[in-house]
Amino acid sequence: MGKASIASVPTILMIEDHDDTACLVRFILERHGYTVRHAPDGRNAKRLTETSEPPNLVLLDISLPSLSGLEVLRAIRSTPEWEQIPVIMLTANGRPEAVAEATTLGATEYLKKPFSPDHLLRTVASFVPEPRAQPTPEVAHP
Repeated sequence: MGKASIASVPTILMIEDHDDTACLVRFILERHGYTVRHAPDGRNAKRLTETSEPPNLVLLDISLPSLSGLEVLRAIRSTPEWEQIPVIMLTANGRPEAVAEATTLGATEYLKKPFSPDHLLRTVASFVPEPRAQPTPEVAHP
């Protein structure tokens, strides 16, 4: 009989200041079995890079209070434990110069808002395997 390990559930750090977007993203990801941590602004996100274990993936908005997403991305890429973590920019800012700067700073992918739930899930799953949302019950065979 196998047990699901809590450590095997991928953790996603979502850095998003809009509550409605944060609730939607959390709902979509948790429904598919991911664990979601949330930082509502750049300052809290930067503090997490200094004080907590790295997640499996970061979803990062560009327009944030206190520190911009690009400043947070710079902090992530300069923190040894975090530097290889995939960072998906999830933002309404689709200006070519913003995309270019995020790419230069080390963003792994750029996903523009508004997004479809399926596109978000496919993008996340391309970097972090999707866990099973519900464990499959084991069937005893006689």
